[in-house]
Amino acid sequence: MRLALYCSVLLGLLAGPALAGTIDVYVVPASQSVNISAGTATVNLVANIPVTDPLIAFGLDLDLTGSSVTYGGAAVDGFFDAAYAPDGDGLAGLVHVPPGSITGNGIVLATITLNLVSLGTTQLMPGYTIGDVFEGLSTPTGFNAGAFFPGTIEVTPEPAALALLGLGLLLRRR
Repeated sequence: MRLALYCSVLLGLLAGPALAGTIDVYVVPASQSVNISAGTATVNLVANIPVTDPLIAFGLDLDLTGSSVTYGGAAVDGFFDAAYAPDGDGLAGLVHVPPGSITGNGIVLATITLNLVSLGTTQLMPGYTIGDVFEGLSTPTGFNAGAFFPGTIEVTPEPAALALLGLGLLLRRR
């Protein structure tokens, strides 16, 4: 009887991580256009966290592919206390105690400020650096690999600049 109990406990411990769900992390809004005269824009890193694998802490990166924006800083959301992020991006948080862990859909992890520096489009890709002990999605059973979904931001010209361009084209035709 005891052997059967020990075997079932061992099997449960081994199967637990395999049964855990994936934490999805994505950028909100997924796509936006912002006038360069605004100077800055914000996006949220949002997660869908399964009940089977609650989040207790996170440390993430936001990779920028393109040259229209630069990283301006981050603030973790109200469910979290800011945690040490040695890479200096501020994208690290610990769930408040209590409750000590969180699950649910649409959980805002952090709000990120982006500086608008030139016209164009930049891809925003959340993730973490493999091997960096300060980054990842920490759960009671270990680290969740996560699934990450990018966003984009397009920096557009000022409306006055477009009007002047249109006027120049109109005058040129005469």
